[in-house]
Amino acid sequence: MNQTTFALRMGHEIHHRLLWFEKLRFLAAGGLVVTSLIGPRFGFPTLWPSLLIAGVFVAAYNLVFLAILRGTRAGGHSHAFLRMCVISQITLDLATLLIVVHLTGGMYSPVLLFFILHMAIGTTMLKVRTMYTIAAGACLGVFGLHLAESLGLLVHRPLTPDIVYGRGADLNVIPVLVAVFGTVYLAGTVTRRSRKRGVQLLEATIQLDHRTAELNRVVEKIQEVERTKSHYMRISAHQLRSPLGTIKTSLEVLTKGFADPTSARGQKLLNGAVERADGLLAIVTDLLELAKIREGQAKAPWSRHVNISQLLNGVLESLKPAAQSREVSLIPHMGDPAALNWGVPPDLCFAFENLIQNAIKYSRHGGEVNVTLRSTSERVTIEVADNGIGIPAELQADVFLEFVRAPNAKRHTREGTGLGLPIAKEVVVIHGGNISLVSRDGEGTTITLELPLHNQPPTGEGILDEMRGVERPSETVPTAGSGAVGDALG
Repeated sequence: MNQTTFALRMGHEIHHRLLWFEKLRFLAAGGLVVTSLIGPRFGFPTLWPSLLIAGVFVAAYNLVFLAILRGTRAGGHSHAFLRMCVISQITLDLATLLIVVHLTGGMYSPVLLFFILHMAIGTTMLKVRTMYTIAAGACLGVFGLHLAESLGLLVHRPLTPDIVYGRGADLNVIPVLVAVFGTVYLAGTVTRRSRKRGVQLLEATIQLDHRTAELNRVVEKIQEVERTKSHYMRISAHQLRSPLGTIKTSLEVLTKGFADPTSARGQKLLNGAVERADGLLAIVTDLLELAKIREGQAKAPWSRHVNISQLLNGVLESLKPAAQSREVSLIPHMGDPAALNWGVPPDLCFAFENLIQNAIKYSRHGGEVNVTLRSTSERVTIEVADNGIGIPAELQADVFLEFVRAPNAKRHTREGTGLGLPIAKEVVVIHGGNISLVSRDGEGTTITLELPLHNQPPTGEGILDEMRGVERPSETVPTAGSGAVGDALG
């Protein structure tokens, strides 16, 4: 979780305290109105209607602030905006309180104690430095009121007519000023420590959320791997079970004497068993190759300056006999020589061989397989195009999955494990490239490989995680000395 989110949490905390402050202010406004109504009956005639007007004024601006706060819940104002709301409200409260003090006896007013209450409440929402400034302003206001009433600039309004403004007022001013600053100091000390502990707890909560999210991602990946592994095992078992069943049946016919091994029928059964065994061996070989590529990414024999043109020419040369036996023309179109900065030559050869071998295998007699190599300053592109049987449109999205073979491919030849394209894709992805396919049923297939020339081998934990698809979080957890946390501590 970043500092923006942390600031939002702190903003929510101030927002909640402001709403609580609004409720207190409504109680204060109600108290002023009630005091104004009942004061004359208890011998305080000066309270009517002055405190009634003050109470209505407090309720009015409280409603305005309440509307603003309810707007912040939907609009999401910043932490700084909420602090300004606190300062504005306390300033208005203290100004109103100063007027009420004047209306209720000046330095003899019992309302003077509410200055101290406001200092304590404000310290829970603002920095201590800010509250010292507010306290200084409040003290100047109180002292100014005392001076104005002492000099006769303001008419003293005693609660009862028998109270005369005199030297006792001087004695009341000093304790009030000391109490105001003392309250800010004591409340600030306690609040700062409490807030610091609260910030530390919030940081710990953020870190816990962060670790929990990371753990959830790991668990999801493990579950996905388990699902993939289970599916893979089911498919593999199915692919192995069918030829094994055929081999077992053929051997039982021969061992139980239903057919003579030297007869034509017996020879046919034996040849079928050998063919199925060869198919099983091919599947096992491809499975082992795929597992080796997937699990040995960092341990693979990565080499510098891998000449792709040379590798591809070597594969083409080795597959010429296979093409000739099927009467398929193997036509290379080699552009400028290209070399990868890093690569695994055996895996690249295996991928090229699978793709070109598939193109030959699924071509018709007399067909063509065109192998094209193009390169730029950034990447090398290899295209393997045939005019063979093609791939049905509904299967083109799945042909890079294990053991997927189109029905027309199975009819065309029994050879094939359904692992050639997955192996090729795995190799290309490990080298930082991509593979794509364009095919039309009955007309042929073109497979395109794109490999970056400047790809780096997977060395170190970070690159290995990237190869496995693990996303490492980049967010930083705020500390008690930075950003929103520093503001919260004051």
